[in-house]
Amino acid sequence: MEYIRRGPVLFDGGMGSMLIAAGLGEKEIPEQWNFLHPEIMIEIHTAYLEAGAEVIQTNTFGATAIKLAASEGGRGLDPSAVNEKAAELALEALRLFSGGRGAGENAMPRFVAGDIGPVGEFFPPMGKLTAERARAAFREQAVALNRGGVDLFLIETMYDLREAVEALRAVREVSNKPVIVELTMDLKPRGYFTLVGDAVSKAVEVLIPEGADVIGANCTIASEAMVGLVPEFRRLTRAPLLFQPNAGRPEISGGAAVYRQTPGEFAADLAKILDAGADCVGGCCGTTPDFIRAARAMIDAKGRASR
Repeated sequence: MEYIRRGPVLFDGGMGSMLIAAGLGEKEIPEQWNFLHPEIMIEIHTAYLEAGAEVIQTNTFGATAIKLAASEGGRGLDPSAVNEKAAELALEALRLFSGGRGAGENAMPRFVAGDIGPVGEFFPPMGKLTAERARAAFREQAVALNRGGVDLFLIETMYDLREAVEALRAVREVSNKPVIVELTMDLKPRGYFTLVGDAVSKAVEVLIPEGADVIGANCTIASEAMVGLVPEFRRLTRAPLLFQPNAGRPEISGGAAVYRQTPGEFAADLAKILDAGADCVGGCCGTTPDFIRAARAMIDAKGRASR
């Protein structure tokens, strides 16, 4: 948290897009690759570290028991084992990087964030998910990530504030490490809202008292649209803010999502996001190490506060 307050801090980019590019099959889920292709996972983490990311995220976005059980590829996986393995791989990548090209007197500190995504079910009236069931799944994940040795937790892509709160409470029950909570919001005619209608003001009002150390948003919208979201958060709180936009709006080509934004365009928007009050930035869907490398160059050019 001390490092973040002296920011800006650069997080890594997309994981799913990297795995798809590496050959992730249609019936496979990203979390399977922690066991099937650990060497590729280490390569992806290393690529982001080499690009200049200060925080890398574990490959555990869908690694709750609820989410895993909903897919053919996940039903045979033990949630605790998945999360511990993912943390182990991220830390191994960091160890190898820090002992090699990332070493040196002027090397930046690097951190591993335990990634926690939504369970894939809805609360009433859209679904039947209960707070107790959601929190139990998040608690199991948080325990495993904590045991795996992550430095902080990143709860992300939450489209329902109620689910974000249950994830936050679950993490707080098992760890006192820093916790980041990112909602996913879209730009509507009346402003920015989550899928279920949560406004920025409600998010700030709820998440900070619940114990979030850093809040913000990721996914859904492109970097250009996210520039306008930052002031909505900043005018309501002095808490550190993290924003991780997509690499533009996806287009479907050949049955796959294609992102047209260039790394340079993305980095230029991240500069505006930082100027608008963000403390941390990174990338989400469609972003790659090239995007993070461009962001690193932008941050370095802007000049970092004395560390």
